[in-house]
Amino acid sequence: MKNIKNFFTLPNEVFCLMLTPSELSVLSYLVRCSDDTGVCFPSVHTIATACSMSDNTVRKSIRKLEDREIITKSGGFCASKFGKAQNTSFIYELNPNLYSEGFARENLVDYFTKRNAQP
Repeated sequence: MKNIKNFFTLPNEVFCLMLTPSELSVLSYLVRCSDDTGVCFPSVHTIATACSMSDNTVRKSIRKLEDREIITKSGGFCASKFGKAQNTSFIYELNPNLYSEGFARENLVDYFTKRNAQP
């Protein structure tokens, strides 16, 4: 019988990031889906279904997590066989410093500095 882990870990400092419940839920789902390199590619609808929220709320949460540099998002389109743009899943990558001590503190300082600098 294989030793299968039915759990994932989040760093304790994730609670110091002052995330909204929807942002925390989306981040938790992305951590759950990610591989050893911190990369995953669930669809927005899959995340919404798993987290019991709307697709728009997931999109908004992902945008805020990106703004805070907690995750990065890439992809979304590729060229089809005939050169036409075609939708694909986004690729989400967790910030490699997410599990580093002090990440939450540094992230909060950057976040509030950027937020207060905007008119």
